[in-house]
Amino acid sequence: MPRRLSIALLVVVALMLATSALAFAQTTTVPPVIPVPAPGSNVIRGQWDSQCAGQTVTVTDSGGNVIGVGIIQPDGSFVIYLTRPLIAGETVTVSAPCGPNSLSQVLGPVPIPEAGTLLMLGAGLAGMAGYVGLRLRARK
Repeated sequence: MPRRLSIALLVVVALMLATSALAFAQTTTVPPVIPVPAPGSNVIRGQWDSQCAGQTVTVTDSGGNVIGVGIIQPDGSFVIYLTRPLIAGETVTVSAPCGPNSLSQVLGPVPIPEAGTLLMLGAGLAGMAGYVGLRLRARK
């Protein structure tokens, strides 16, 4: 009887060690999908491996300062709310641990708006101001 008990105990211990080794050796080969955010944005969204659910995702600026933290959801998605808006031309690093593999992706530089876009925005605002001025004069 004691011999059977010791064999059963040995099997249970071996199974526990194998299970913990598998959990510790969690690995991923799925590349992250993180679009480069626009200037002025204070949110970074992305998708990574669902095996890494529950891991913390950190965004740091070029000076190494943490500017945002998020959690990987069960479907692999994550949303990080930044403490400040991104500046045009800035580079940030998104990182997260996941077993022996970890996510470390540099985003940027954050694109600078094209001059044509700014010109069109200015022309649109000027046109709208002119229209509002006409409407106000028409009321009087």
